[in-house]
Formats: sequence, structure tokens, C-alpha cells
Amino acid sequence: MTQIRNLFDPKKGLQRSIEKVISYQASQEDRLKAEISEYIVTDSIDEQLEKLLESIQAALESGGGHEVGVWVSGFYGSGKSSFTKYLGLALDDSVQVDGRPFVRHLNDRLRRPQTKALLDAVNKRFSAAVIMLDLASQQIAGATLAEVSTVLYYKVLQELGYSRNMKVAALERKLKKDIRYEEFRDLFQEETGEPWEDYQNDELVVDSLLPNLAHKMYPALFKNDQAFSAANSETIYLMDDRVREMIDVVRDETGKENIVFVIDEIGQYVGSQQSKILDLQGLAENIKNIGQGKVWILGTAQQTLTEDDPHTAINSPELFKLKDRFPISVELESSDIKEICYRRLLGKSSEGEAALGKLFEDKGPALRSNTKLTGAKYYDDGFDKTSFTNLYPFLPAHFEILLRLLGALAKSTGGVGLRSAIKVLQDVLVEGTGDQPPVADQELGWLATTVTLYDSLNKDIRRAFSSIHGAVDKVIFQFPDDKLTQDVAKTVAVLQILANMPISIDNIAALMHPSVSAASIRDQVKASIDKMLSNAFVPLGEKDGSLRFFSEKLNDVEQERAKLALRSSDVQRIFSGALRDTLTPLPAARLHGSRAVTSGLKSVTGGRTVALAGDRETIQTALVLADAAEYETQRIKLLDESRQRNTENTIFLLGRSPQEAMNLAGEVYRCNRIVEIYRNDPDQEVKEYCSSQTDRAARLSTELVNLITRDLARGSFVFRGAVSAVESIDQNLHAACKKYLGDVAEQVYDRHMEAPERVDTGLPEKFLRAADANLKSITSQIDPMGLVQISGGKPTIQSDYKALVSIKDEIERNGLVEGKRLLETFTDAPFGWSPDTTRYLVAALLVGGEIKLKVGGREVTVKGQQAIDALKNNNSFKSVGVSLRQDRPSMDVLSKAAERLTELAGEVVVPLEENISKAAQMLLPTLQHRYASLGEKLKTLDLPSPDKMESLNRKIAELLLTDCSDAPRVFGAENSTLFDELKWAQKVKLAFDQKLDNTIRHVRDLQREFMSLPKTGAPGELVKSVEEDMEAINDRLLQQSFFEHTADISTKRTNIENYVAETVRTMASAQTNHITEAEADLARIPEWSAFTIEEQQKVFAELQELSVKVNEDIAGLKFLLSSQFDITTTIQDLKRRIIEEGRERQKPPIPFPGDPPKPRQRRPLMIPAKIATAEELDALIKRLQGLRSDVFNYAFDVKIAEE
Repeated sequence: MTQIRNLFDPKKGLQRSIEKVISYQASQEDRLKAEISEYIVTDSIDEQLEKLLESIQAALESGGGHEVGVWVSGFYGSGKSSFTKYLGLALDDSVQVDGRPFVRHLNDRLRRPQTKALLDAVNKRFSAAVIMLDLASQQIAGATLAEVSTVLYYKVLQELGYSRNMKVAALERKLKKDIRYEEFRDLFQEETGEPWEDYQNDELVVDSLLPNLAHKMYPALFKNDQAFSAANSETIYLMDDRVREMIDVVRDETGKENIVFVIDEIGQYVGSQQSKILDLQGLAENIKNIGQGKVWILGTAQQTLTEDDPHTAINSPELFKLKDRFPISVELESSDIKEICYRRLLGKSSEGEAALGKLFEDKGPALRSNTKLTGAKYYDDGFDKTSFTNLYPFLPAHFEILLRLLGALAKSTGGVGLRSAIKVLQDVLVEGTGDQPPVADQELGWLATTVTLYDSLNKDIRRAFSSIHGAVDKVIFQFPDDKLTQDVAKTVAVLQILANMPISIDNIAALMHPSVSAASIRDQVKASIDKMLSNAFVPLGEKDGSLRFFSEKLNDVEQERAKLALRSSDVQRIFSGALRDTLTPLPAARLHGSRAVTSGLKSVTGGRTVALAGDRETIQTALVLADAAEYETQRIKLLDESRQRNTENTIFLLGRSPQEAMNLAGEVYRCNRIVEIYRNDPDQEVKEYCSSQTDRAARLSTELVNLITRDLARGSFVFRGAVSAVESIDQNLHAACKKYLGDVAEQVYDRHMEAPERVDTGLPEKFLRAADANLKSITSQIDPMGLVQISGGKPTIQSDYKALVSIKDEIERNGLVEGKRLLETFTDAPFGWSPDTTRYLVAALLVGGEIKLKVGGREVTVKGQQAIDALKNNNSFKSVGVSLRQDRPSMDVLSKAAERLTELAGEVVVPLEENISKAAQMLLPTLQHRYASLGEKLKTLDLPSPDKMESLNRKIAELLLTDCSDAPRVFGAENSTLFDELKWAQKVKLAFDQKLDNTIRHVRDLQREFMSLPKTGAPGELVKSVEEDMEAINDRLLQQSFFEHTADISTKRTNIENYVAETVRTMASAQTNHITEAEADLARIPEWSAFTIEEQQKVFAELQELSVKVNEDIAGLKFLLSSQFDITTTIQDLKRRIIEEGRERQKPPIPFPGDPPKPRQRRPLMIPAKIATAEELDALIKRLQGLRSDVFNYAFDVKIAEE
């Protein structure tokens, strides 16, 4: 057999030295020579370089303002570092290899003449100083690496001979700027006897000697020997713009105007840190603005800066924010790497190409099928003979996986120690992996797999993804002799690291396909996965339908899950749920093409029946699972049972019980239970584990349903003593159940054809309204079953119609039947009628006078609104009572009712039951409205029988609630209370219309006023005078027939009003006399003479104003009573004022000092000589007190009267 190594071109040399990675630091001439001689430039790379050179040339021609930021993207190990390193060296004319400028060596590797010419042109015009910075490996003493600008700044200083210590480098820069560097070197030489360059990176010297020297050189900046040690590097930057400073340093040290900064793995270094992204944006913008097209910055990353690029998530989705600062892009694709690897390493000899070509022609189609991937949008799993030959023993998908795997490892570890893609391929070919021999020693047809990649990168995976690597180690420990299971675990690990492809059985099998001619290993892979899933020590689970390893922490959880005790009730519940899902949705069929019939579902286990779904359905499908040995016995038993009355509507579906079904149900229980236990665990990995268990439970449940479905499909239907094989009806279980249900339904609902129509919900209402208007107007649209027939020119209901007879029979058997029961009876077997159709039939029986309804406790016999509302829909009909109608009113009753309604309505009413009810329906609302206010008015006027009006309104309302179905009996009775009350109300209304209510209201007002009058004087006399008339009126108003005494009440009222008028006149005359007497009394007061005639007239006018004119009614009388008090009070007040003011006026004037006293007038005062009684003494005292105010003006001559 041919070994793989014999397929390769011997000129290539599989074991020749290939660098692990391209390093910016590797600048030795022999190393550069080896690197550039191996460098492969593909057509794509050639085109990308040409575009970049054109941008540089455009910048040189246009000067400032041109874009200078270049973003070079590609997978880890794809050649980004090579591309940028060799371009940078080519632009630096000081770099030579073998005596030739490096640009000539790069030019030799290019493929297109235009690119070569453009490189030469740019090199001549753009001789540049090139600073290369590898962020992944750069370590600078004292640097925090927090910002790209800081790292680059100190890289520049180090590259140009400054100290690696940032603080020392800053001091050196200041010394050079101040042109004191030589002075410092001499001082150091003087102090130590050694040259400064030998010690500028010596930390001991920096700590011990430099602080003193710094103080001597800059005493103002460093105040003492310790100041330099205490200062941080920021203190001594001494620049306003770090970028400008950095450019100046390079130009000063190199003497070159043009500068190129090349920064490797900048995307990985910056990541998603906003501060670093902002710093890099500022760095690029300042380089553009300050450099004026002469300073360029090239950065490399694993991702592009396109927001929707599939590679974007490799480093950070935030990096696209840099696209405006790095608008020039160079994208190295995986196809470039494939070509490079093929041309550098995997190239075949002509014999090898022929052998592989023939192998592909024989096995290619099967190989493509066996390696087809699902949901792997990032991976090219298609290939032809050429790509197969070029990449063998690798397939294109494995190549893509290697590149992305290296990228993921680099992101996690920073790329330290990681090999390039081509180096990994070489190691796999010539060194072997793990305990496997080198791939080159394998036989023709052998294929590299994801296992090969895992083994080759084993140490890198352990360092970057220790948890996943540990999970694989557990599998190896648990299955030490099962290499396939170990390899499956390694493939799961690789795909989990990539996290961009479903980790499914199909994809794992495709990526592990062992050789070109091998058959698919899917079944073996599935068996290995099942082993791992069932092993409590292997943390393999599922999440979102994809396999994955969980961490060490989840091992304990998984072991706890394996030890969970199964609870039979829960397992049975899960099994019952699977049974229900087997026939979900429930089987349904059409009965005679109209009525939908659905079968309920239940399970029968060990004589115990459990409802699964649709337990209200008439027809039930009972699932019975029997062990294979008991199957025939169970079938015979079900045949006998199906003939019983209580199972006449049950379809038994008998199947063989799947052996593994309960085991699956138990696993579903464990999945659900462990999720229930850890549902609220805060650990994200535990949450993901719970999610995977939920997914697994769903998958196992589906598997359980499929098992049950399969065995039931191989079973039999048993119904009413007949057996039918399921597969004889249909291969599909659900379809077979539907078809069989259709046949069974016709047997169960064998009386369905009595009323097969399914009428609209609103048809019963339309039927009743049309019948109420005119039975002749009913059309076939309203009466689809033709229940109305014309007999002798008169429309009637066919009472012998079979469906109507069935309903009447049901009512006759049960007496009063609720609508709900009627609907249930005729919806159920053996009828199966539509509930709407049943209501339509009941409506026809009501119109035909065959039945009566009981609505809210009241009977309804007519087809009016109450009947319409009762039969309007199924819900309203459920609470309605239905009974046969057997009692009809006699002709005498109808005649009497018609006579009374005629009297009330004033229109002739025909003595027929229907006419009487209609007449009452029309009249009673009118009367009810007409007499609506009488009850309140009777109550307000304190008249008898307001409760009679309440009774009247209640009776009318009750009658209307039944659409006046009872009107013939109510109005046709020997003594019709309702009729009598309506007549009484009619007379009351007539009397009130003739103003009797006003008369009564006035009398009631007088009664209330009389009660408030004084019991003495003229008012008291008045009350006594009207007492007899008032009693007579009250007697009349207490009678039910008070309205018959209208004239008598009016007369009495007139008498009372005359008494009131007479009393008013008497009281008004007395008040006038009182005022006249008051005028005379005022004139007799001694002080009256002290007032002028005008003042006296004014007082009299004030008295006259007290005299009022009033109406001769009760209001006038009350006004006179209230004014009497005002008159008395005013007279008393006038007397007091006249006395007080008159005496004041009569006082003698006060003499001036020195004036002789003015003699007072003298008046005689006669006092009786004898006082014999107390009254005489009181009178004298009162008289003497009255003289008190006169003593100021008069002297009194007292004389004793003779006896």
C-alpha cells in the first residue's frame, strides 16, 4: 500500500525547517533570508498589496489629509505578520539581505508586473523609518500596557536606543531635547568610571545612582536625591502631544521624514475595552493630522472592521468603531492560507496527483455525502477533485476549523507559544499526534480529522480551555479502551471551542470520517454519545439542541441526577403525557359531512382508567398497551367489554407496550427533576446545564411519543364487538383514527338525520320575530327544515315532525325540563344535533302552542320579546324551563278579558288569546307611563293607597315580563284586581287633571300653618273657627274614593279661607289703633316739648311706617303677627330716645368761670299727705324717679296735699 508521504513533491521537503511564527523581532540576515525565500504571494495577496501601494503613492502625491490608517485582517497564522513585516522592511532602504535591498527579495516573490513596478516606485519615493511593535509579546519594563499609544511610544524610545525603563527613557529624552545628553554621559562616567550605555538598563544603577545624577542635572525639577525615585513617569513626559513627540524622536534619531508604524495583533490587544479603542482612535487621528501623509500606521487583527462581517466576533464587535480611522483594508482570506499551505507544504508529485485523482473519482461522491455538514455556514464542506488533491490528507472543512481554532486559542492566550497554521500541518504530517504515528506514514485514503487537530493542539487547548480539556480527560478515564468514544469527545471539544456550528451527531460523524473509502460512522458515533450521556461522571449534556461539555462543578450535579429515585406517580404522569401527545390533536371527523365529531382520549392500565384529554366528548378512544405475551388475551377481553352498555361509545385502541418506554419516561423525569432542583442557581454554567436538561427532556419525550405511536399503529381498534387492524385502515396512526372515528360516529349518532341541519345562531330569533309578525311571512331561509306548513290556507306548525316529536317526548318524560338539559340531550348521542338547531325546534313548538317557557319564574306562552330573549342564544336558553302546554283559557275568560281591555284601551279587542296578549302588550306600557307619577303624588299629598300604585306597577311589570302571556287569565278572571286598580288609577288621574291635587295641597299647607299659630287672641279664635271644616276635609281625604268628594272639599276650603280673611282684617285694624294711641302717648311725655315741630313730625312718620297692608290670607296673617313685635319694640325705643334726648337738651348750660350762678326755674311738687297701701307707695316712688333728670334744670317746691 502507498504511504501518504510518497504522494508529496520530494522537492518540497516535508521535514525542512518551517518557522513556528513570523516574529517582528527576528531581524537577523540569515533568518530574513530563510523567511522571504519561503514567502508565498497569492493572486489575492498580490492584489491587496497593489491597492495598499496605490494608497501610499496617492498620499505622497497629495500631501497632507490623505488616509494613512491600514487594517490588515486574517485568521491567526494566516500570514498577517509576514505581510506587514516584509512590506515594512521593503520600505526601509537600510535593510539588506545578501547585499541586496530587502525590497528586491520581496519583489521577486510578487506575481504581477504592475505590483512589482508599483513597489519599486513607492520604495524610491518613500524611504521610511519603520517601527514594528508586536503587542502580543511586547514586554517593556515598568509599562502598564494600558494604552496602545503608551506602548508604542516606549517601543519607539527603546528601538532608538533609549532605556527600557520608561522613567529613565523619559529622562534621556529630556536631556537630548535640552542638548545636555553628552553632559549627562560625562557626569555618569565621572561618577562611576563606566560608560552610561552599559548600565542604562541596569535596575540597580537606576535605583542607586540615577536619582542623585538627576538632582544634579535638574535641581529645580528634582529638589533632592529622592525626588526622581518618588516621581512617576508622567511627571517627566515634558510634551503636549505624545504623537508629535514620538514622530520627532524618530525623525531626530533616524534622519528620515517618512515613518511607518507597524503594530501586530492590535485587534486582540484592544478587544472591547472602550478606553483602549478611544486611545487607538486618537493615535490614528493624530498620526494622520500631524504626519501630513508621511507617517503611516498599519495594524493587524483577526477580524475585519465591517460591522456585519462574519469574522467580527473573533475579537470584539466594538472594533468596527475604528473603521473611520483605518479605512484602508487588507483582508487575507482562508483561501490564501490554503494556497500558501498547498504551495509550501502540501504540493503533490505528478504520481501523487494521479493516485489521488483516481481515488476521488472512485470514492468522491460517497465521501462528499459522508462529510456533509449541517448548519455550518462558516465552513466549506464542498470540494472537487482539485481541492481534494491539493489539501489531502486534509479536507477543506478541517482546514477552516484549524484556522478558527487557532484564532480562538490566540484570543484566549494572547498567541504566546502558538504555532502558525502551516507549522501545525507540518507537525501533524511528520511528527504525529499523541500516540498516533505521523500522518505521512498512514496509508493512502486515510483522512485527518478533528481528532487529529485536537491531538496536535492538545497542550494549547489545555492552557486556553482547561475545563473543556478536563472533560475530555474524564472521558478517556471512564472509557480507557474505547478509542472511538474518546475521539468523539475530542471532536465535541473542538466544536465547543469554535462555538459556531451545531454539535450534532451528524456533524461529529462527518468531521471524524476516518478514510476516503469508509462507510458512515454515524451509528457508532451515536452509540458513543449515548454512553457518555448515560455516564454520571462525564459532564456531557445538551443545550439548545447541541451537545457540549460542562465544567467540573456540574459533575456533582450530574451524579446527583443519576442517583435520583424514580417516583412511580411522576413517571406514570410523564408516560400519560406521552400517550396524550400520541394523538394530539385529538382525532376528529365529520358526521354526514356536517357535524364535527371529536373523540376524547383516555388510557386504561391495570383496570384503572385515566382521562387524558377531551373527557367531555361522547366518543372516547381508550388506549390500552399490553405486553406481547398478554396481547391476545387482552384483545379477547376487550371484545367482551366493548359489547357492554357502559362502553358502547368507547373505541378501544390496543397496542403492544414498548419495552423501553418506561425507561425513557424515567429519564425525562430525572431531567425535569434536576432542573427543578437547580432552577434558581445563580451560576451561569448551571443555568446552561439546566437548559440542556430541558432540551434533553424534550428530545426524549419526542422519542417516547414516537415509540408509542409505532406500537399503536401496529395494533387494533375494538368497537362494539368488532376488531379492525389499524394498518388496514391507514399506515399513519392519526389518519387511521380519524377514518375509524368517522365510521363509529354514524353508529353512535344514529338519530342525527332527524335534524341534520346546522342552523345559524341567530335563526331561532329570526323565526320567532317572523312568526310574531305573520306566520305566512316565514321563508325557507328562516325555516330550513320546513316546520311551517299551509293547511286550508292557514299556516301552522307541523307538530308531527319527527324531530319535534322527539323533543316533546323528552319533555313529556321529564315534565319541566331546563334548556341546558335539552341542549345536552340532543347534542349527545344518539342525536348529535347542533344546539342552535335544537333551539330552532323549541321555537317552532312555542309558536305552535305546544309548549310554554318558564323565564325567571314566570311562564311565557307567546312568541314575544321574552321568548326571543330566552331563545336568543345557547347561554340564555340554558336557564329557561320548558314544559308541555295543557291548560288553555276558556271562551268566557277570553270574552271577559277582551271586554275589559276594550274598556281600558278604547278600542275593540278580539277575544282570542294571541290578540288579548298583543293588546295588553301595547296598552299596559302606555298606562304604566301615564300613571307613573300617581304613587309619588299620593304619598306627597298624604293621601291613602300609594301602595296600591306600587302594586299596580308591579303587576303590570310582571305581566310585561312574560310578553303578557297571562293577560287572558288576569283580565278574564271573575274578579280582576289589575283591572280594578287600573280603573281606580284612571279616576285619580282624572281628578288630579281637574286640579283636585292643587286644592288638597293648599288645604295641607293651611293645616300646617294653623298648627304654628298662637293659641290666644285673634289667631287662637281663628283656629277654633276652622276646626270643624278641617276635620270634615280630613275625613274625606282618608277615603279610597277621596276623588268623589271634590266639590265638598272645595267648599270647605272656601269657608276656611273666609275665616282667615276676617281674622286678617281684625288684626290689621287693631294694629292701626295701637299706632294711633302710641302717638298720643308720646305727646304726653314732659320731654316732648324739647323737640322742634319738624322733629316731632318725623317721629310720627316713623310710627306710621309701621302700619302695613297685607293680603287677606294666611301669609298676610303671619306677616301681621311678626310685625306686631316690631311695632311694640319701635314704640318703646322711641319713648326712651325722646326722654333721654329731651332731658339732655333741658340741662342748664355750664357757667363760665367767674360768672355768677344762673337761678333755676322753680316748679311745684305736690306729695300726698297720706300713703295707705303698697301700691300708693310704688306710684310715688315711680313718680319721684321720673323727676331725676329734671333736677338739673328746675328746683321743686314740695307741698303736702291736704287729706
